[in-house]
Amino acid sequence: MLDFVAFGLSVFMAQILTNLDNLAALLALSLVAGAKRSVFGFLLAQVIIICSALLLAFGVADVVPRGAGYLGLIPLGLGVLTLIRKRRETDDDANPKLQNGASILVTTLLFLSLSVDTFAILAPLLADSAPNYRTAGVAGAGLAACCLALIALLGSKVPFMSGSFANRLENLVPYVMICAGLYILSNSWTDAV
Repeated sequence: MLDFVAFGLSVFMAQILTNLDNLAALLALSLVAGAKRSVFGFLLAQVIIICSALLLAFGVADVVPRGAGYLGLIPLGLGVLTLIRKRRETDDDANPKLQNGASILVTTLLFLSLSVDTFAILAPLLADSAPNYRTAGVAGAGLAACCLALIALLGSKVPFMSGSFANRLENLVPYVMICAGLYILSNSWTDAV
């Protein structure tokens, strides 16, 4: 039982850390487009990401069960590319911008585009896990998305959450992706045996 909780907690943390850019965008968007509309678009995007990662995990497990660990190359590569890109870009390039009154569809599409790193970590983690662990992982990811939505609702009223604090936390994302990729590559199918 403790191993399911530990796996769910690790997916929870991966979901939180890879969505810090979404949280920063969500806080900013809440001020422009309204908190309820922004949070609903964010949650809809997270449901799509989590379900897509789970479907990919089922497909990979049925088609290439021994090769699923190689999916760890995706978050590893994206983490390295993100580190390289962060060193080259300015702060203005990193912040997505939406027009005032953006629709839920546009908001959802924005968060889907910002969630590629989440999908790149979540899909291999779920694919590299036994079915019981997948349930714990999906529960952890869903709980993390709800926590981020709650933080955004509360944080839209607190000025320090939309400032440099969120930007500093976002700098951890590439390292989380690299660590998750290395974990998946080194721990392929050991939890399924």
